[in-house]
Amino acid sequence: MTTVNSNKRDSDDGLDRSSHAQTMPPVSDSASPEPFAEEKKFFESDAGDGTKREDMYLHGKALALCLLSIYFCLFLFALDQTIIVTLLSEVGNKFKGFDKIGWLGSGFLFAMAVLVAFWGKLALLFGRKYTMVAAIILFEAGSLMCALADSMNVLIGGRVLAGVGGGGIQTLVFILITEILPIHKRPLGMALVGSVFAVASVLGPLIGGAFTTHVTWRWCFYINLPVGGLALVLFCWTFNPPKAKGSAREKLRYIDYFGTMLLTSGLVMILVAITLGGRDYPWHSGAVISLFTIGGIITIAFFSWTFKFAKHPLIPWGIAKVYQTTAAGVALFGMFGYFMASLLYLTIYFQVIHNTDAWHSGLHLLPEIVAVVITSMIGGIVVKKATYIKPFAIAGASIGFIGCGLLTLLKVDSSNHEKIGYMIPVGIGIGLQMQSCLLGGQVTAPKFAGGVIFATSWMNFLRSIGGALAATLADATYTTSFVNKVGPALAKLPQSIQEELSHYDLQKLINSYGVIQTMSPESQTFIKNVIMDSIRNVFYMNLGFAVISTIGVIFTTNKRLPTASAAPRDEDETKGETHNDSKEGDVDDDVNHHSPLGSNTESASSVRDTEFASK
Repeated sequence: MTTVNSNKRDSDDGLDRSSHAQTMPPVSDSASPEPFAEEKKFFESDAGDGTKREDMYLHGKALALCLLSIYFCLFLFALDQTIIVTLLSEVGNKFKGFDKIGWLGSGFLFAMAVLVAFWGKLALLFGRKYTMVAAIILFEAGSLMCALADSMNVLIGGRVLAGVGGGGIQTLVFILITEILPIHKRPLGMALVGSVFAVASVLGPLIGGAFTTHVTWRWCFYINLPVGGLALVLFCWTFNPPKAKGSAREKLRYIDYFGTMLLTSGLVMILVAITLGGRDYPWHSGAVISLFTIGGIITIAFFSWTFKFAKHPLIPWGIAKVYQTTAAGVALFGMFGYFMASLLYLTIYFQVIHNTDAWHSGLHLLPEIVAVVITSMIGGIVVKKATYIKPFAIAGASIGFIGCGLLTLLKVDSSNHEKIGYMIPVGIGIGLQMQSCLLGGQVTAPKFAGGVIFATSWMNFLRSIGGALAATLADATYTTSFVNKVGPALAKLPQSIQEELSHYDLQKLINSYGVIQTMSPESQTFIKNVIMDSIRNVFYMNLGFAVISTIGVIFTTNKRLPTASAAPRDEDETKGETHNDSKEGDVDDDVNHHSPLGSNTESASSVRDTEFASK
């Protein structure tokens, strides 16, 4: 087989030997910031691992196949987040584990969210290709474990493992888009990312319902194996970047193990507290309060450690201090939060309130998904032509906020026109905002080596935390609302209905939708009204995430997207390329002092970091 490879090499070993390579000061054993402070200038094209980003650009057939492979991976990742919705009842019945089915979704989301920053650091150290391959393999292994599971605990373990790999896939997809496409071509690439994610999210319940109803729920996970395998082969065939410098042992020293442990344990404790609260334990119980308290302290300790003391932090302070990039991440935090919660609970709305099966509930979501796809594509084309970014982000956040408000008007007897009209603004807002925020954050990324990768990882970290937190909070809101409402409302019902409902465990009805359809019409009406009120509270929660998103976009950059003529060029195309000096005041000189591997100190260790990345 002939390898498709349009990547350029400067030498036989794939390393950059041009004048772009940075000249480093001598390494001193003593902490001396002065020599390092003199080296303020980095090339925007520096990929952070001793190579240039231009060396990774793809064209023609290689570009098309590489994009196809990473979109396949993103499709599977997004599919796995929602495909689980339609098989909860089936799996709960099979393994007699209704009390644990919430962890099938939470375990995946937790593992995905807490390791996003870690995957970004691995990509910078070990190269994008090998990190992506590792993420795909972990995701496939988790899927196989789920497909072969013979108990609820094994199934949950498989979901966690798939979430670990899925977190790497979603991080690397966004990083790879920035690597293989120059910035003036990225709007369309990012638009396709949003479209693929939206389509996969709505196809999840459709495919899951079809497999669960007509074959077996295990095929919801088996399907990942052939598609993921094909994507892995295509990716390895088409993406062959220059090899990063340094041995594995040398690179392992640049991983912040302590920071990773703090971040993982802190966030998991907080998310577990939200999951257990109101369902397994009262919110005021010692277990929930302890998890919130300890998790909060550990999370604060992580940010203190990573921003002030860590030599090789997961998230350099030089990235987080650029408020335009952080604001873009906050906007994505809110946007992805209300997107995930609305998809999950609109699915429940159609299945429970309107008695639709998984397939038809997915069809009901098409107005929102079509709106996401169309506006993503149109927005990508217009941004590429006009080069304006912020207006689309503001418009998207505003329309998304309106859409979240409209969803709160849904009722048990809402007409089809109302349902469609309420969902479309949510889709339009997401389609306009997703790529605009990512591009805006990348435009303002600090111009040190690996700055764009760190900025992309930082924004993806916030986006993933938003999705995981919103899904967990939505579940807690839904469950707590149902439990609090059903008791007092039941006491007001006629005696005959009370006697019928006394035969059911009402708290488990929220996960046993088929049981509701076996009740008398009067009992069904009562339960559906309580569930509708609970779903409406989730949509009210979405308004809070929409407000966060709107505030975030206000502080994003006013910069325009660089045009093709302003994009970074190879040394062969131009001589004397101007260094990046952070001229517009978005990034002060202190940011440029940071090493490519994200050191927070201007000491000898910082110099060694920079020297390692520029070898």
